[in-house]
Amino acid sequence: MAQPLASNDFRITASSAGHDSGTFARSATVIEFAATAESAVSTEVALTVGGKKFTATKNIAEGSAQWSGAGLALHPDDSLALDAFAKALESEWVEPASATKAPISLHRDLTIRLAMLLAEAPPGTRIGTQDVPRPAERYGERKLPEGAAEVESCLQEGTHATVANSAERKAVVAACQEPNEDGIWYTRCNVNEWVIHDAADHCIMGESVYVGPASYDCMGKCGGGCFIITGYTYDCADHDRCGRVHGGSTDPWDSECGDEYWEADDDFLWSTNQCG
Repeated sequence: MAQPLASNDFRITASSAGHDSGTFARSATVIEFAATAESAVSTEVALTVGGKKFTATKNIAEGSAQWSGAGLALHPDDSLALDAFAKALESEWVEPASATKAPISLHRDLTIRLAMLLAEAPPGTRIGTQDVPRPAERYGERKLPEGAAEVESCLQEGTHATVANSAERKAVVAACQEPNEDGIWYTRCNVNEWVIHDAADHCIMGESVYVGPASYDCMGKCGGGCFIITGYTYDCADHDRCGRVHGGSTDPWDSECGDEYWEADDDFLWSTNQCG
């Protein structure tokens, strides 16, 4: 096989109705991919990113999915390459299918979803095996609870009483964080919605944020940019907003938004585009 070139070089080395494989190179990072339909309802995908292998399986009849990095971690250059790879797959597979209103095959669909999910992973975070069964889905407006403050500062006393980066401070932060797993809760389209995240210097922060395909960079979309196949959900909007507030969108080593990332993995793997 010919060696990939050094910059955004996308090569499909094998392609059929039930299998695709190839390479993508961006700068020094090479991605190798192989996706195979095991049946009409199940598929498996492997992405090797700079020598690190990540896998995913999905069975739409059973409603089961799993993805894993076997404890490996990605780095900023890997994330940039994965984002560019996902965009190349969109141009190669999604846009032609969309133009003819043809469905995207399951193995290609999962390849794109895994690439987008990995591209958003907090760099340096070790990725183990994640079981992601098909979650419950719902639609509608998320409202701030009656009488709730927009920012809940339960960390104030703890931060005054502890030293930065100490074990005691980390324990206070961990105790204050709250899970916010919504299954797949779709936002409305092109409206202001309540978007929520937490971080080391505050607990739950709720803000009214404009989401949908008409928003800047498609706020709330699962995956970078405006990919067609995934939906606009509250978990993905929470992660998007957290990254913008705490630097995850500009500082690749920011770790504030890890819990929002894990809460959104089912949205990445199972949501559909409700906004067109």
